[in-house]
Amino acid sequence: MLNIKNFSPLILGFFIILIIGLIFQLPVNKIITDVHFSTFQIEYLVLAVKMFLIFILGTVLINFIKEKTLSGLSKDNKWSFKFINLIPFYLFLLGILSFINKDLSQISLYNLLLLLFACLMVGFAEEFIFRGFLQPLFIKRYLSHKKGLFLGVLFPALFFGASHLLNLTVNDNIPQVIGQSIYAVFIGFFFGATLLKTNKLIPIAITHGLINFFFLFSTLPSLKINETAVITNSLTEQIVAAVIPLFIFLPLFIIGLLILRKIPKEQILKKVKPSNY
Repeated sequence: MLNIKNFSPLILGFFIILIIGLIFQLPVNKIITDVHFSTFQIEYLVLAVKMFLIFILGTVLINFIKEKTLSGLSKDNKWSFKFINLIPFYLFLLGILSFINKDLSQISLYNLLLLLFACLMVGFAEEFIFRGFLQPLFIKRYLSHKKGLFLGVLFPALFFGASHLLNLTVNDNIPQVIGQSIYAVFIGFFFGATLLKTNKLIPIAITHGLINFFFLFSTLPSLKINETAVITNSLTEQIVAAVIPLFIFLPLFIIGLLILRKIPKEQILKKVKPSNY
């Protein structure tokens, strides 16, 4: 059995980001060639494969620490306050607005299902790693502190945001990547608080995946035909474009704080296995 006190969650967090970075360097695209697949299909097949590997890693690590209750995978705890999972619904609507006036009749069902599957794999992979594995470790480490719950949710969210900095290897729009990392912290904090309040990880993973799906829906090839790409060269324009999403995701961070304030520390203590605490 793993003795949590022998491990630093901070070190494990950096190690997780390193492993994710290595997984994303795997040459999966050399296996999935353009002989049978389009560029779009290759991109999302590769993403799905890599995220599946991260999901498997997260599942193994969760089983290793034996904290199913804190991870939100215990069958003994009921799914409480289900309505909280509906709060990010406004993000679905914003994603829908990006393609609401477009012709959807030419969408390939295969591409649509591939996009949905890849996005769900992203949701499950990232939630199992950061909320299912890292968050229980940080909560157990900081729960005795005055602001233990806040720190226990914040640190995994920070690592979740930091993992998005890996996009700098494929995206030279630095303000965009930094902005994405910041709002990933916001939504990661909300998901962390939601996990503690609702007791269930899988609904959060599904919500996470659907947010990605609706925001990426407009990237489907049939919706991009005859569109003129908008190239943003000015640094000022890049910064403005990166800041706008922060205001969209900031409410989730604030709601996460409010949710966390309503959770008694004693309630979380009951979820921690006595043998490991």
